[in-house]
Amino acid sequence: MLRIMAAKMLVWIVEKLRIAWIGTVILIVLGAMGSIYPLTLFYGVQLMFGSAAVLVALRLHGGMYGFITFAAISGIHLLYNGPTSHCLYMVFGHFIELLWMLGWQMRWKNGSIMKANAVFWVVMLLPVLGYGHYILNMNLDEVKYAYMHIAVVSMVNALIAGIIIDFWITNGEHQSKRTGTIPLSRIAFKYVVVFVVVVSLFLLSADSRRQLSQIHETIILNMKHAANAVTQDLDERFLTVENMQKAMERYHHLLDVNVIILDKNDRVIASGLDTVIIGEYLNTSNYRYLKEGESSIIFRSGDAYYSDALTYWKHASFIYKADVESDTSYRVFVETSSANYYSRIERIYLTTLQSLFLIFVTSMVVAAPLSRKVVSPLIRLTRMTGLLPRLLFRKGKMDWPTSHVMEVQILIGNLRKMADVLLEQFEQIRQDKLTLEDRVRARTKELKNSEEIKRAIIDSSIDAIIAVDSNGLIIEFNPEAERMFGLKREQVVLETNAPSLFQGASCMEIKKMLERYEYIRGKRHVNVEEISGIRRDGSVFPIEYKIVEIQLGNNEKLYNLFIKDITDKTRAEEERVRHALALEKLNAELFHEKIAIQEQRDISEHFIESVREGLVMSDRSGMITIVNRRVEEMFGLGNFLGRSIEEFAQAMDKVVLTDDFNLVDQTKAFLHGERAFVETEFSFNNKEKSVFSLYIKQVDVPGKNHGFLLVFRDRTEEERLNRMKNELISVVSHELRTPVATIMGYVELMMMYDLPASQRQEFMETISSEGSRLSSLLEDVLDIQRLDNDGMTYHMTYVPLLELVEGVAEQWNINSIQRIYVHAFNGDFFAYADQNRMTQVLHNLIGNAVKYSPGTERIDVTMWEENEWICIDVRDYGIGIPENVQDQLFTKFYRVDNSDHRKIGGTGLGLYISRKIVEDHHGTITFISAIGKGSTFKVRLPKQEDLL
Repeated sequence: MLRIMAAKMLVWIVEKLRIAWIGTVILIVLGAMGSIYPLTLFYGVQLMFGSAAVLVALRLHGGMYGFITFAAISGIHLLYNGPTSHCLYMVFGHFIELLWMLGWQMRWKNGSIMKANAVFWVVMLLPVLGYGHYILNMNLDEVKYAYMHIAVVSMVNALIAGIIIDFWITNGEHQSKRTGTIPLSRIAFKYVVVFVVVVSLFLLSADSRRQLSQIHETIILNMKHAANAVTQDLDERFLTVENMQKAMERYHHLLDVNVIILDKNDRVIASGLDTVIIGEYLNTSNYRYLKEGESSIIFRSGDAYYSDALTYWKHASFIYKADVESDTSYRVFVETSSANYYSRIERIYLTTLQSLFLIFVTSMVVAAPLSRKVVSPLIRLTRMTGLLPRLLFRKGKMDWPTSHVMEVQILIGNLRKMADVLLEQFEQIRQDKLTLEDRVRARTKELKNSEEIKRAIIDSSIDAIIAVDSNGLIIEFNPEAERMFGLKREQVVLETNAPSLFQGASCMEIKKMLERYEYIRGKRHVNVEEISGIRRDGSVFPIEYKIVEIQLGNNEKLYNLFIKDITDKTRAEEERVRHALALEKLNAELFHEKIAIQEQRDISEHFIESVREGLVMSDRSGMITIVNRRVEEMFGLGNFLGRSIEEFAQAMDKVVLTDDFNLVDQTKAFLHGERAFVETEFSFNNKEKSVFSLYIKQVDVPGKNHGFLLVFRDRTEEERLNRMKNELISVVSHELRTPVATIMGYVELMMMYDLPASQRQEFMETISSEGSRLSSLLEDVLDIQRLDNDGMTYHMTYVPLLELVEGVAEQWNINSIQRIYVHAFNGDFFAYADQNRMTQVLHNLIGNAVKYSPGTERIDVTMWEENEWICIDVRDYGIGIPENVQDQLFTKFYRVDNSDHRKIGGTGLGLYISRKIVEDHHGTITFISAIGKGSTFKVRLPKQEDLL
């Protein structure tokens, strides 16, 4: 769709451009742009599209539009560049050229633009040179340069205009309406000239660049030599401030250059140029700045029009900066004028333009006979092919042309061969006509025999054949049809009221059915079923038939019916249907049974995958038939389904730590029928050193052999709970026994002896203290139960943590050897928490710090706020916590091994309870520790910015 729209848009644009005034406006715009911003081809030629646009308008739209285009482009050009003498000469020259081209077009309507333009500049050569040199007293080389410049530019534009016009003539019109043609001689002439001119442009451009580069190297070498002389005088102190100006004159006469010396502030202190005043800043933008490795002498596009290039080189100046290596603060510049090299530059430009002018004229002179030499045989060949039909029928002799051009000679040879083939085929057609007449007579005889053969085939066919014409008359009724329907041929053939032969479909309905099909090789057909035939006695019997519609000449149609009696086939079909229904019912039952079996298997697989035990089942051959995901989760050995049980046993033996566990021997015993049941335990080589129980049991079903089943159960958690239970009993019994024994001992002493009042008071205080200790122990046990059952309740309020910490520290300072120091930094330390539970956490942390730092003098509690947290650090300087047990520190009933120190009591519940309380307050509790240097426990509680 987009391609079609683009093609339509292009056609619309081309059609609009063929309107004279629209095309002229576009040419004016393009020509004006080309004149204001010319395209540089090489050092002496600019491509100014203004001249080309005028020539295109002149040829395509006529003289009036050509002059309008010329006037508009010239006016815009003069307004933009100003009415300089050069521009006026250019406008006048192009105006004379336009008059010449208009006269040429009127004399030769379809004449070549290139030839007309070249003839004009050749004719005008001598008059212009004589006028400029003898009347205007101009230098002959300057006159030749100006003339050659405008002539070469005009001829290049004429060449471009000719190519554009040819392209427009051959492609500008709609393909179906195209009438413009171009002689082959003009095409050959034009593209020979284009080839020669383009190659010459490249070659002359390369040669001009080479010569200008040589001049550039000479200028650089001379200026560098002069710069070295000046810098050497500076380095050897021969050049001083007093003699600098005199030295400038000496450099000018000896080295033919002008030297300019600047101070560190870039002010001129000595100058060999009259235009550069001592004391002012040097403006280097007025000069062409030369550097080594750059061809900056080469004329750049945009500096000046090439017609003014020689004037530019007369006044151009080059400047070179010298490298001063001494410690002086002077900067040295060397200047020279291009006037010293003007004659060589002038010769390069003039030679290039003269060469191009001669190449243009010579290529046109040479291309004309060359194109005629190539095209002449083709023209004669074109005339010969136009006479070819007449010469064939009259058997005249053909005078074929010859050519020295190889491709043209090959074309002539191919056409001669084609003409010879046509003559042979013409004679062959004549002979084939005579042969065809003989074949027609033979074919007529064959058709007569074929009719007799067809009658024999129809009469002997085992199918009933009935033929009906387009009017519904039966024209054929074979013997089998007579037998099938019980009618004689004479009773139905060509009878308009023939007896009805079918029940269930009429001939008209069958014809409508045929209309849905396409003709294939002049006929179409349809098979008709579920129809009955009617015998003469009125009985009905099932039939099927194929009706074929044959397209004859003169829009005649013939219908052939091929009929079969399918009574026996119908009975067989009914029997087959009964068997099919029975088979379908059986298949449905099998399908339901299969679904039930699949559902049962899915339930079994789901059950096997959902149990927490690992199951592995092997058949009697040792092949694993069942293995659930739990086995892979337990041991990470991969999927062994379909593999040998011995491979699984070997893999298990490698990761089991129990020495007397040998699964390979046990599986072999089950495979050989030596064992029926095994129950054992083993330890697994993982990080937790997990404990597993294994049951191996024979699985047999009467009449089948199912092998044996391995059941793995993870007992690691059970073992851990047993150890925890035993430790709880041990810890609680020990911790309970100590205060109870103390209480009982003091009570017995008070009952046995009459003690003084002071001692009785001391005993009562001890009994009270041990009672409080016993109550605290029972409270810890109850807290453990509440935490495990999520039964811990908190009474949340705003708690002043600083006062709470100071109060707990003060309580411990009364009875402990160490001093508890509290340090508080920035913050108000209010937290939304349960005050009693936070007091319990602080007592646990400070109490542990006191117990596990025997012999130290202090414990530091530090408080501060940061970002969103209230931070509390409890630091002791005690025995520290070994690194290998730090992961177990917050578990229940765990206490640090203190065998190297005095016996330290405790249940191992304090840190576990403290961590749960802090986490319930959405905080964290961590620690850092070093052996022999102490530990620091870090509590972080969230700050509450807004009151709830």
